[in-house]
Amino acid sequence: MKNQVSQKTKVFLIGAGPGDAELITVKGLRVLSQADVVLYDHLISRELLTHAKEGAEKISVGKFASRHTLPQEKINTLIIQKAKAGKIVARLKGGDCYLFGRGGEEAEACDDAGLAFEVVPGITSALAAPCYAGIPPTHRDCASTLAVVTGHRKKGDDRPIDIPHAGTVIFLMSVGNIKNIIRSLREAGYPADTKIAAVEHGTCYDQRIVKGTLGNFLGIIKENPLRTPAIFVVGKVVELQDKLDWFSKKPKILHMGNHPEHYSHLGTIVHRQIIRCIESENTNRAEAYFKQPKPYNWIVFTSRNGISFFFKKLYAAGYDTRIFANTKFAVIGKASGKRLLEYGVKPDLTAATESSAGLLEAFGKTDISGRSILLPQAEVSSVELPDGLSARGAECDKLTVYKAIEQGVDEIDLDYIDKILFTSGSTVRAFVNRFGRIPKHIEPLCLGVPTQTIAKQYNINAKVIDKDIM
Repeated sequence: MKNQVSQKTKVFLIGAGPGDAELITVKGLRVLSQADVVLYDHLISRELLTHAKEGAEKISVGKFASRHTLPQEKINTLIIQKAKAGKIVARLKGGDCYLFGRGGEEAEACDDAGLAFEVVPGITSALAAPCYAGIPPTHRDCASTLAVVTGHRKKGDDRPIDIPHAGTVIFLMSVGNIKNIIRSLREAGYPADTKIAAVEHGTCYDQRIVKGTLGNFLGIIKENPLRTPAIFVVGKVVELQDKLDWFSKKPKILHMGNHPEHYSHLGTIVHRQIIRCIESENTNRAEAYFKQPKPYNWIVFTSRNGISFFFKKLYAAGYDTRIFANTKFAVIGKASGKRLLEYGVKPDLTAATESSAGLLEAFGKTDISGRSILLPQAEVSSVELPDGLSARGAECDKLTVYKAIEQGVDEIDLDYIDKILFTSGSTVRAFVNRFGRIPKHIEPLCLGVPTQTIAKQYNINAKVIDKDIM
């Protein structure tokens, strides 16, 4: 028996799925969130890395189609080094670990080193990409057998590929060898009119499908060069693609804020978090308030983030909602009202229209002359509300509890985007700083009137989506 290291040490080989971050398994996501070290391939969704625990070490080990950041032997060595240092290691691999993923070699390396390991299977692109393309790999009327083949060969190796006889044949890692694949299929007896489809970037927002027959496909892709990664599906099932295509019919919506899951009913959400909200450093006013909270007649919240960061600071200072027995609360909309309820507080006033003007209108029937009002807000915020309340005789104090900061995002091909959803003025400003103008084919959407107001300042004519439908 091999010598075992600490029982707390373990390596998890996790199949991350083919591209869509939501296709990772429940167990894969749980294990990822517990790991001390995450070694990830180039092709995984970067969104998955946001689920790693705070402080986890994240290391890219590459795995491009034609080059690797690290050779496989060095990846194995790195896994072993991190695990023997007493770490829980998550090896995050595209698709499934064991299907043409060299996961078996990594598992062997762990075993040889005396390391405990587990394998978390993943959804392979061999099945997911055809599904998202509208091509069922098997179908009662078309194909009852399925073969999955790697088309990857060493450079210069043009020997015919051993083609299995099956109703559907799916080729992975094959773009650079497509001529040999088609030649091998024809030599194996597949007729020239056999259907073939390439699915590029399967399950991702920029997925593209190129179809033809074995007889004309090379000419088609000469006019429409293929991108990697891509898979090829060969067989009669390709004929079902037009009828069963569901993914391309969903609008692709670029969302650059938080909580993409809140908007999935609108279409395929392409999440690039360009803005991150963080707790602000305490100003003199904030430090004084949370050290000894001053009583106010009203506390008015203009965002869900304002609510969350306010109560986070309050709890950290050792207080809770009991200190607000004589305070009333107002919120800018129903969504903020729901967030406030999470802290055990029911709003006394909710704006019917989610905007500063809507809140001012909601206060129209309430005498606020001489009343003290606290406004927990972002570092950069509109003056419309405090100025409007002050004009009615209220004594307003702004309390900065959070700030929005811009951060880098992965590349995005706007040619494949149908709509952009701005969830705050900060996301509008960050988009303009990063991309400049919005391409004409993209429809801009704004969450609430305040965001639309900021968009107009940048000559963006956007439709408003009510936060209350989220």
